[in-house]
Amino acid sequence: MKTFQFRQISGENGQLRLDVPVGKPDTPCEVVVIVQSAAAPTDWLPGFWEQLSQGWQGEPLMTR
Repeated sequence: MKTFQFRQISGENGQLRLDVPVGKPDTPCEVVVIVQSAAAPTDWLPGFWEQLSQGWQGEPLMTR
């Protein structure tokens, strides 16, 4: 099994097209695709900052 990792931008229609070189013509292949956004997260999970701050040992954290 070979693992390929690509970073591509989807088209205007929201579709992503990949050409994957397998090196063997006319050979059946099983393909597994995992789609994960490469964009930075915009929202934190509820309670993330509160849980993180519980282990803080420095100066008190300030919230905005």
